[in-house]
Amino acid sequence: MNDPRICNGWIQCVDGKPVSGTCDKGLFYDRESEDCVPSTDIKCISSDPCAAEPNGFAPDPYSCNGYYYCADGVGKRGVCNPGLNYNPGTESCIRDFPCVAKMDPDSYCNILPDGVFIKDELNCNGYEMCWKGEVIRDTCPGTFYFNAKKGDCDYPQNVECAITEPPPLTAGPDTCPKAGVFISDDSSCNGYYYCREGADGQMLLQHGDCDDGRFFTARAGGACVPRSNIKCEYNRCVGLGYTVIELANESDDGCTGYAICQDGVKIGEGTCPNGDYFDEQTQRCTDQIISYAACAISTQSTTNTAMMDGDSTTAT
Repeated sequence: MNDPRICNGWIQCVDGKPVSGTCDKGLFYDRESEDCVPSTDIKCISSDPCAAEPNGFAPDPYSCNGYYYCADGVGKRGVCNPGLNYNPGTESCIRDFPCVAKMDPDSYCNILPDGVFIKDELNCNGYEMCWKGEVIRDTCPGTFYFNAKKGDCDYPQNVECAITEPPPLTAGPDTCPKAGVFISDDSSCNGYYYCREGADGQMLLQHGDCDDGRFFTARAGGACVPRSNIKCEYNRCVGLGYTVIELANESDDGCTGYAICQDGVKIGEGTCPNGDYFDEQTQRCTDQIISYAACAISTQSTTNTAMMDGDSTTAT
């Protein structure tokens, strides 16, 4: 990786310890090719601006209104007056001069090449990637954790992660009936909150998710049950389609249709032919009657249909 302090420096990790070196005269280290190249072939972004401009003025890589005067590679920092930004083209401070994005002194992307994946220090299943000097953040699908050694998502049992759970939320009035019960998170089919009393007597909410294949029900104090047993109006594709395309029963259609799921989201839908039923558990259409609670037609839907039929008859 490149040394963020100087343009011609590099750092190599050997047995967990950094070993540094420098390129020959006239060469800068290129983090993409991981080699020393002519200094004119790459743009040097360094925490030491005088590494690229040994003599003269150079912009401060961390701020819009800062600059350095470099003499023989040694810089003295200056700052423009309030409301002015440094213009490297004219080497002067200009009012309202547009400021390009500055490098983050703590960003991994100062030293890593594009396309390298690193773990998210705040999230076991999260990872970060550098692309064109910018950090792109994402998470592994489902319950997978990011394995920094492999640079890929992996089963939790294969990953060492000591990140603690996020702090609980404070429950609003009448949110929790009492301590020790589970309630829906009102945003997903498999998410829930555990209600517990804090040291100050305030009710707190600790978030959790049911295991794959199970959805949350608030009945009887809360439980995770087989997903086909629960009618849920949220995303029913959660937990499905991470390795292959999978199908899920749709709500309120009498178990005849299905959602097409990929990476936990719905990408399409379909209906079984010939009046057949869809069985989410076998992932097939069948002429056997399927009556899962997940896809049963609700009383409200039946009432609305009857009202529409009645209106049509009256209009005729």
